[in-house]
Amino acid sequence: MKVRDPKRIPRILTLLFKIWEQQPDLRFNQLVQNLQALYSQQNNNFGKRNFYEKDGEITYQNYYIDLFYLEDDQWEQFLRDYWSEIDEELEEREKQITPEVIEEVVQLFIEAGMNETEVSDSLKERIRLFLKKESKWLTIDALLIAIKTLPLEERKELIEKIKRI
Repeated sequence: MKVRDPKRIPRILTLLFKIWEQQPDLRFNQLVQNLQALYSQQNNNFGKRNFYEKDGEITYQNYYIDLFYLEDDQWEQFLRDYWSEIDEELEEREKQITPEVIEEVVQLFIEAGMNETEVSDSLKERIRLFLKKESKWLTIDALLIAIKTLPLEERKELIEKIKRI
């Protein structure tokens, strides 16, 4: 057994927090359980424990994941690799926020009644920040479709929200 590195704990917690920020609909234990299951799947079912349950006359097999014997450095590396995948995806989505995409959003807002004199570099930067934040959950194409399909009144509300970013 390896000696525990006390500096590893904040690193692991930081990675967990970053990952959790990208999955805000999950409760913490759901996140941990999902990550443990993924670790097990990617590592030859490490920690997978099978058991049988009986429900009346029916017996069925079930399992749980027990990572009690997993070394901290292996868990940290898994989290680091998983975060890298998320980070690469976010960077790739950010590259899709081109000046043309921002201009398309501006035109959609003008269609909804925004005055052309309100269009500024500052507003365009706010639109970029909005798209970047929302692209955690949706692709840029999906965001554009969502904005296009908003009723004009809701598009106006979105304009005001973006102005406050």
